[in-house]
Amino acid sequence: MRALAVVLIFIQALWGYTYNELLLDAQSRIYPKLLMLEEKIVKQHNDKPIIFTVVHAPEDEEVALRIAEKIENYYDHSLGGVGFEVETATFEELNDNLHADAIYMLKGDEDSVKKAVEYANKMGVPLFVYDFQDLNEGALFALTIEQSTVIYMNRKALHRAGVSFDSALYSIVRFVDAG
Repeated sequence: MRALAVVLIFIQALWGYTYNELLLDAQSRIYPKLLMLEEKIVKQHNDKPIIFTVVHAPEDEEVALRIAEKIENYYDHSLGGVGFEVETATFEELNDNLHADAIYMLKGDEDSVKKAVEYANKMGVPLFVYDFQDLNEGALFALTIEQSTVIYMNRKALHRAGVSFDSALYSIVRFVDAG
């Protein structure tokens, strides 16, 4: 039995990071709703859809596609009466040619995370992350499942990103000052 456990751990290390499906599901349902509390988002998208981009490392493409499919199934291409599309992109594709109204970032190495944070700040879009630790790099939102579901908002990143949200959101998040 121990040998099997060691083999499974070794295989997991070879294939990379393992995602918690319960957390992915919760984030996939809640992050788009939080986006709708951003004050300018609906006004800017009367005639064009909101683009929610799942950013990932190349080895996590399957996970990103699964998340995109989950979100599209939950919201059926409409969010608060506004068109809503989910796209995927690798960290390398984060450049001025990519349009995203919000980013949901999966795991990445330190340089990739920094690139995503810089992109979100430059473009003035919210950055939602899978891993709470990415708040330390300057990401805006993280959602964790502890004894209950907790939504964390990075106060420092909020000011850098230049986005503002409906005041109701500020009353339900737990603020951290990271990154």
